[in-house]
Amino acid sequence: MEDGKITKALLKTRSGEFDIESIHTLNLRDCGLSDLGCISECTQLERLNLSRNDLTKLNKLAGLGNLSSLNLSGNRITNPEGLQALESLQSVNLAGNLIGSVNSLRCLTALDKLEDLRLHDPVRDLSNPLCHSNTYRKDVLDMLPNLKVLDGERILGLGSDVFSMCREIEESLERRQDVNSQQSSNPSPWVSNDYFEPTTKFEESRLGDAKEQLEALLSSCKMAVKKSEDVFVKLKKSTK
Repeated sequence: MEDGKITKALLKTRSGEFDIESIHTLNLRDCGLSDLGCISECTQLERLNLSRNDLTKLNKLAGLGNLSSLNLSGNRITNPEGLQALESLQSVNLAGNLIGSVNSLRCLTALDKLEDLRLHDPVRDLSNPLCHSNTYRKDVLDMLPNLKVLDGERILGLGSDVFSMCREIEESLERRQDVNSQQSSNPSPWVSNDYFEPTTKFEESRLGDAKEQLEALLSSCKMAVKKSEDVFVKLKKSTK
């Protein structure tokens, strides 16, 4: 790899494929990348992990018309401009970047197939400046009404009612001013703190990608458990 740039040699080494046009899954996590180089030549690429690098520009992703899943967490992106060219994109992780406003996400409105967007990941302590706004979730969903999953929480489809119920209970309890927070004690966790932590380290590209998918799923489960615990604590407080 030369000066943080993606080269054909890097693509072949990480994928195990001699012909880069045959690569379907690619894990370039934590490679010190700052330039996407020749990534657009991977025309059959469907899943791409570029997390924990030093990327700021995404225009060179144009040409990846088959890409459906993209992990860009932990970079230095201020604007995801360039993603609008990825017409098959269904899932994108942008947590841990420098995106400062919802307007910066306007390019994503061109992605008709986009269903899963992550900008905030409390499990890994990754976020974006725009997530500090109280209206952040509403603003994102107003701009991207076709989303089914935002930050690991289901908005539409199977499981969305659980998150919705927890959120409604939480908001209802917050409106009650007579809660005495000093009278309650924290309940014991439903599961141990390390229950959801992956224990196996994958080194190969495809296994690494599978690991990322599993971690994302476990992160969503852990978030649901934490939200349920928080709601349980507030319900307990409100009954005293």
